[in-house]
Amino acid sequence: MPRVTECSGVRMGTDEGSRRPRVVALGGFDGVHLGHQLIISRTRELATELGARPAVLTFDPLPAQLIYPDFTYVLTPLVERIQILKELGVDEVHVVRFDDTVRATPAEHFVRQEVIQKLRPRAVVVGHDHRFGSRGQGDAKLLERVLAEQNIRLEVVPEFVLLGGPVRSTRIRERLLLGDVRRAAELLGRFYTVSGMVVPGTGTGRRLGFPTLNLRPNERETLVPADGVYVCRVYLMGRCYDAVLNIGHRPTFGGETRTIEAHLLDVHAEIAASRASFAVIERIRPERRFDGADALAAQIQLDIERARKILSSLVPANLDTTSEPAKV
Repeated sequence: MPRVTECSGVRMGTDEGSRRPRVVALGGFDGVHLGHQLIISRTRELATELGARPAVLTFDPLPAQLIYPDFTYVLTPLVERIQILKELGVDEVHVVRFDDTVRATPAEHFVRQEVIQKLRPRAVVVGHDHRFGSRGQGDAKLLERVLAEQNIRLEVVPEFVLLGGPVRSTRIRERLLLGDVRRAAELLGRFYTVSGMVVPGTGTGRRLGFPTLNLRPNERETLVPADGVYVCRVYLMGRCYDAVLNIGHRPTFGGETRTIEAHLLDVHAEIAASRASFAVIERIRPERRFDGADALAAQIQLDIERARKILSSLVPANLDTTSEPAKV
């Protein structure tokens, strides 16, 4: 695990590693998508070149969560973000606790205090559209000017374009909210995953002959894809299971609460687990109301057959289909 510290009035590390030179990537990094990965890759390259440690300065909560209190579109809660950054080779993650004080901090002051004074980097790496400081007034030009006063190098990574547009967290959120998890995965470089606690369900799936694991996301703000039936992989207790996932309100039974429940394929024994991760692969169909339990059970069987075909034809390509998602 990379060393994690918190800034802005919260703990900072005091070990020997904190005194070593750093190359610091700045950003929210929600999703840690392919564009973010390009920034991290350049950070690592520059750190090797300068004999420094690759580090990240990020925010928790994300600025949008403070600006928009009802923002429920977080792709990677902080723990998951840190784990993915670790897997990409980041040695340190420094977390700025984003609050009203930080939000109101002038951009130049933010750079001097949070970046230069606390992290003392040899170089800083940002994406081309990175904004920071009060009202987002800080940009690459301001950053370059302030850093140059301390002979700190700035690298601006150009926009990463894929599948007809720039790779951005906003674009991925849009795809997920439409249920297009396949396109979201192509932009992320991995299948989108929702992690959380396994919670008791109503037992409806078991009565139909298709028992399910019910998931409650770790964070209320986590983005859950559009209602529907999906092919997914479930990770729990160090193992991976193919599954059919239903997200929705169970309209056949007049459900009012939105649920996230997965039926594990070819698993005939009950599995007791407290935590799980659902990696969503492809949408099979929208959720809809059926004329009773028998009609729904018949459709679930068809969904399972469809899921098996999708899973059997799955080509890993650039998508990680086997390794376990971030542990939470």
